[in-house]
Amino acid sequence: MACQSSPSVYTSAGATLSIAPEPLLHSDLSVPIRNRSHLVYSWSPHLPSHIHAPTSPLFPLVALAKQHADAPLAASIADYAHAARALLKEQLTPHGAVLLRGMPLRTEEDFSAFVLSLGWQPLKLGGGGTQRSDVADGVRTASDEPAEQTIEPHMDMAHSKLHPKRIAFFCHAGPPHGVGGETVFTDMRRVYQSLAALGIPQAFEARGGVAYRKQLWSSERVAHAYTWQQFFFTQSLEEATQQVLRRDPNAQVTDDGIIRFSEILPASPPHPQTGEPTWFNGVHTNHRSYYMEAAHVDTSDGSPMDTEYADGTPIEEHTIALIRAAYWNHSVAVRLQDGDVAVVDNMLASHGRMGWIPGYPRRVLLTHFSDSTW
Repeated sequence: MACQSSPSVYTSAGATLSIAPEPLLHSDLSVPIRNRSHLVYSWSPHLPSHIHAPTSPLFPLVALAKQHADAPLAASIADYAHAARALLKEQLTPHGAVLLRGMPLRTEEDFSAFVLSLGWQPLKLGGGGTQRSDVADGVRTASDEPAEQTIEPHMDMAHSKLHPKRIAFFCHAGPPHGVGGETVFTDMRRVYQSLAALGIPQAFEARGGVAYRKQLWSSERVAHAYTWQQFFFTQSLEEATQQVLRRDPNAQVTDDGIIRFSEILPASPPHPQTGEPTWFNGVHTNHRSYYMEAAHVDTSDGSPMDTEYADGTPIEEHTIALIRAAYWNHSVAVRLQDGDVAVVDNMLASHGRMGWIPGYPRRVLLTHFSDSTW
């Protein structure tokens, strides 16, 4: 079914998505950051004391769903997906993040039907740094990390040459008011501008980019989650090694089954559509400081990942602190509701989540996509 659209309304069959003209997302929301427990670097004086709800309707852009008044039949999930595709084609790149609210999505299978109807290519890549579980066709949990752990803003797999270009998140169960669990979105255009004013992207470019040093153990020898079996979805060392060699031809496998490899990438690659420079990397989230501070990560065998300048120079602690501060300073907090779908351009908007009180419901699912063009 062909979609009709105006600058603010997108329709397919009986489904309509209308862009909200003003912020609708809990304007009173204020979330503590500095000195927060279970948040790495929260002790840093560079971090803001709090982040807040969006004050602009432009980030994230919000579109509200409703049944078209003249439609003879109830709009299907596919109808909403087709309307969403038209909206996202025009609005995702300019805004970086779009929140779709009010669509008739209730279950894991509903979200699967939605993402498979978008016409994009779902993607499942090995080698990421987050534990996830498969739940439906093309759908995984956003994170299986402990509820109390705050996950700082990041772009998925920005530490690898193989990474998703877009991500769709589905709120299967939103957190109750007052228990935490807010979703964080970060305007990466503003992050880049802030860091460029400090000369940080330029410093990485002068040193050849970012080097990611990684090591993954065998589950036969360790009890923690940073194993090549977990990260590459295989029990075969040979198969895992082949996946690693596509990233680093000089990867090494030790006699006790540890895979060590590196990836050297630019810190500020151009966006594939706009050509603008971006701050797309895992400099802070893959730095050893995250793993050493995160209480739920077992580093008794060492840090699974670390970052440095590509020429081998260590990244200054002050630089890491300024990078983390830039993310938080340009972040907003959103309390997702059941059925919400948020779509991000993985290079233009980072995402994270605030920890919440264990035992309360919060469940967010995701789908990664390989598409970088429309």
